[in-house]
Amino acid sequence: MSLEISPAGTGSCALLARLHGLCFSEAWTQDAFASLLAKPGAFSFLASTEESGQPMPAGFALGRAGGGECEIVTLGVVPARRNVGTATALLGAIVARARSLCIEDLLLEVAADNTAALALYRSAAFIAVGRRKGYYRAAHHPVHEDGAHEDRVDAIIMRRSLLP
Repeated sequence: MSLEISPAGTGSCALLARLHGLCFSEAWTQDAFASLLAKPGAFSFLASTEESGQPMPAGFALGRAGGGECEIVTLGVVPARRNVGTATALLGAIVARARSLCIEDLLLEVAADNTAALALYRSAAFIAVGRRKGYYRAAHHPVHEDGAHEDRVDAIIMRRSLLP
C-alpha cells in the first residue's frame, strides 16, 4: 500500500476537520482550520493511501512558520492507518517544509499521556523543554454539569533543532 503526502490548502478544510474528528476526542471545525490556514506562515499536508483505485485519507498535519521557528500545530492519523509510518511521513513533510524556509527550530505540544506521539517525536530527535500543567482536557474522564473536567492532562512542550 503506497502512501502519498500532498499539500492541503483552504479548499481541504472540511476534510481536515473530518479527519481531526476521527483522530482526537475534541474535533476542530472546518472554520477553525480555515482560520488557522489563513494565518501568515501556515501550511498543511494530507496523507492518503489508495484502496481499490480510490485515494483514502489517512492523516494530516498543520504547521505554522515564523520568526525562525515552526510550530507543529496538529498532526493526526486515522486509527486504521496508525503504526504503518503515516505519522513519520507527515512529520518528514513538515521537517522538509521547515528546512526549505530556513527554519531553525521545530516546536510542538503533545499530551503527556499520548505515549505513541511522544515515542514518535522522541525518535525524530525532539526533546522535552517544558510542561503546561492541565493544558488538555482528559478525554476519558467525566465532565461535570458545569463543564469542568474531573481531570486534565499536562502538555509536554518539545523542540527539535534543524541546525546542522
